[in-house]
Amino acid sequence: MAGELTPFLKQYFDVKTRLSKFMLKDDFETKKTVSIIEVLLDRALNVYAGASTEGRFGTAPGHTLENYFGRAVSYLEELERGGFPLKGRWTEPGMAVVDHCFVEKDGKLHLFYNRDHIGYEWDLMPANTIGHAVTEDLKNWTVETPVISADKDLFEDYQVWSPGIAEKDGVYYMYYTGVNINACQAICLATSKDLYKWEKYEGGPVVRPGSWGHWREDSWSDCRDSMVFVDGDGTAYMYYCTSAEIDGRFGPAVGIASSKDMIHWEDRGAYRFEICDVSLESPFVMKKSGRYYMFYTNCSHGTAYAISDDPVKGWKSLGMLIPWTVKPLCPANVPSCAEVFRFKNQWYISSCLREPGCEQYLEIFEIEWTDDGEVIPGKRVE
Repeated sequence: MAGELTPFLKQYFDVKTRLSKFMLKDDFETKKTVSIIEVLLDRALNVYAGASTEGRFGTAPGHTLENYFGRAVSYLEELERGGFPLKGRWTEPGMAVVDHCFVEKDGKLHLFYNRDHIGYEWDLMPANTIGHAVTEDLKNWTVETPVISADKDLFEDYQVWSPGIAEKDGVYYMYYTGVNINACQAICLATSKDLYKWEKYEGGPVVRPGSWGHWREDSWSDCRDSMVFVDGDGTAYMYYCTSAEIDGRFGPAVGIASSKDMIHWEDRGAYRFEICDVSLESPFVMKKSGRYYMFYTNCSHGTAYAISDDPVKGWKSLGMLIPWTVKPLCPANVPSCAEVFRFKNQWYISSCLREPGCEQYLEIFEIEWTDDGEVIPGKRVE
């Protein structure tokens, strides 16, 4: 019969109608959840209508009509029961949060992050802006205007990822990943004095891997997820995700560079952790009690960490810190993108667990340090 709805469309419109009353709510938790449900429902409808989920580099588990729709319904049912299914998991409404960093200024904590797209792999829906949000209590966030966008006239003519910010002499230096149209990655730079207005460094990428990285502009090359730590003597050290040939074997590694002026960088080689067998991403380094700590994503496993007495070498693995609790469907579906920071006299670690279908949210956990230097994760901020 003309105009008769298919079983899926009947379900789709039923869920849309049930959701509509929650659109009248003005609290952030409800608005965030409603936005995610809408994105998942619309992506399900998109796939139902014949849209492909295949990106430039293939696809990943979870990009199915059943997953999108099923997760949307489960979130709605929790709302209908009076709960908040995404409590303690922050995102800008309608978006996914991936690599990120924190900066404290004037009693406020600033968050900068990849603005990714739920329901799409990065190679199908480009991540081409870096977002900005601010909080005073880690619970209530104000979403600000994005601060960086991809630029067709620079190396980043495809995407921009993974902000990492360090302050020196009153200037904030943001090191972010520029991705060219061939998916080759390099570390680019922007500077600011107020965290809101940023000026890009026009001299091109400031860091590329050494010859050990087999880096080429005309093909996929790993050089992303940078962060910079400024040591007590003023030397800045950069750590980034890369691939390296070490002892005749090519595999995942952390690239390291150093600088005295925050612009010109000296290659210091690459470091590999044997427990990391797929990819080593999002390294974060800090210094506490005279020791250097490196936190990183051990793809397929979760968040791992290591310790050293030297910022470049001698890293000793302390194993997994935040492992997966549900066996991942793909290497990326693990707790990742860790950042460690101190805010209002409490230490915290962040994590972004990517769910199948590219849902990804920011979670923040309290941590404690043992006398022998181990890190103990505590309760989640909610």
